[in-house]
Amino acid sequence: MKTKKTAEHEIRYKMRRFATYLLITGFTLVFTHYIFLKSQQVHNDENWLITLDGIHTIKQAGTIINIQPPYESENIRLISRNLSHAGLRIIPPQHDTINRRGIRLRANKPGTYQVSIEYALQLSQNPKFHAPSISKLDPKKLQLFLSNNEWLQLEDPVLEKIYKDTGLNKTVYEKLPERIFEFVQQLPHSKSSSIRTVINIISSGSANHRERALLMVALCRKSGIPSRVITGLKLQDDPSAYPDYWVEVYIDDQWISYHPGLGYRNKLPVNYIALDKYGDGIVSASIKGLPVSSSDYVASNDIMIERMSVTIGANDKIHGHWYQIFMLDRLSVETRNQLSLLMLLPLGALLCSIIRQVVGLHSYGVFTPTILALAITYTEIETTVLILAITIVLVYFGRPTFHQEMSRTPRLSIIFTLVAIGMVIGVSILDYFSLATDGHLVLLPIVIITSLIDRFFSAMELHGNHIAFIRLLWTFILMLAVLPILQLNWLGEWILRYPEFHLITLSLLILVAYYPFGKHKLPTWLRLLSEPEKTIDTKNGNDQIKSQKN
Repeated sequence: MKTKKTAEHEIRYKMRRFATYLLITGFTLVFTHYIFLKSQQVHNDENWLITLDGIHTIKQAGTIINIQPPYESENIRLISRNLSHAGLRIIPPQHDTINRRGIRLRANKPGTYQVSIEYALQLSQNPKFHAPSISKLDPKKLQLFLSNNEWLQLEDPVLEKIYKDTGLNKTVYEKLPERIFEFVQQLPHSKSSSIRTVINIISSGSANHRERALLMVALCRKSGIPSRVITGLKLQDDPSAYPDYWVEVYIDDQWISYHPGLGYRNKLPVNYIALDKYGDGIVSASIKGLPVSSSDYVASNDIMIERMSVTIGANDKIHGHWYQIFMLDRLSVETRNQLSLLMLLPLGALLCSIIRQVVGLHSYGVFTPTILALAITYTEIETTVLILAITIVLVYFGRPTFHQEMSRTPRLSIIFTLVAIGMVIGVSILDYFSLATDGHLVLLPIVIITSLIDRFFSAMELHGNHIAFIRLLWTFILMLAVLPILQLNWLGEWILRYPEFHLITLSLLILVAYYPFGKHKLPTWLRLLSEPEKTIDTKNGNDQIKSQKN
């Protein structure tokens, strides 16, 4: 026995020493990485800040505000995003639509909401950033960028006459964009800020920037060339900026830019940045996938563009080098936002480990509370609570379909089926009462809920209802404890910049695992939530349970 204790003591000593090495290594790598990034700061590039302040008056519950972020390019990189949206909830993008970009904010009730968003951009005069690759247009996008609408009026005889009078019907396909650009560019400038249909533009004989872009797209699509109107901004100091409009034409499997209002062709200056390429506008509103009428939604948006005095960004020297893999700042802001949340999960697991190991609480696993907190972060809390409640009720009354002797695989399959049914019913109830509009949001916790319910009923069979419900309650309490950690976006972004920080997390997890002072008892006022102590019947050799004394 003495030898066994000595061996355990040596293992504990070695693991604590290993954890200390990890701790020192983590701090050293974070400091080294910080010094390296400081040395890579660029002083030749420009940093710009785009601020979009909006006041939105919503008259229908469930309305979703869509805000389009800037597109990155070889010359422009989105560094960070700061969003303020009191009273509105961020929801993930829809995956069944063509345009999956953008920030989506959902209003649960009518009212007036203020939204403020800041985009920090890095602008380089030389192309050095990783731009998204241009793939061949899929059939849906091809159809979209050749389609007709009430603004283009492609079948109108007036447009047909212009198309023939200008000789476009006899022009070689490859030269059509240039001919159309020259025709649209020569139109007199219109000072009107409103937008007219293509037929009204032709009838008036003049056009502003947006109308020129619209007319060029109409003639390109009339010629069978995929094209689109781009809504964007020019990066220049402007306290009250307005969107600008130009055209992209799809030729030889690539998008070519034209600005008929300013005369730019083939390529625009590097300080022009696109925000919308699908005709939705920089800010729009929808409900259940359909646009909201002007009587149910009113918005007032102000745009300010200013050059930042502080210069941040990546150096040209690291472009193309293998160690750029570890420079996660190079990723798009959407990807960084998702990964930053992922970087917070180990901290949630660490908190659960500390509480379980030191305090001696029993919950259903270490990761279950963290994943449930993640589910609430991605969905609305009423969604998760309602679906979990419905699922537990279904599984509870569906227990006669399986029993303790049933093997784990079919039992899990039965529970999984009941969980799926519970989620379908929950989504239907939420939609009926206009509490949620996106059913796919609730698919995130389906596996963890299945495992949770399986362990819950296994505990009921092995330890009784009292212990099973106590562990379920502590699982939810730990979930609520982890939830504030997952709201620390700034911390997730910082850890994403210095991912070696999780060496420190690993070292703390090891130290918690070998905590030398044993598990502490709950305070007196929490003893009702503690599990009964196990004692051994020395006569029969069986485990017995007795109530824990105060």
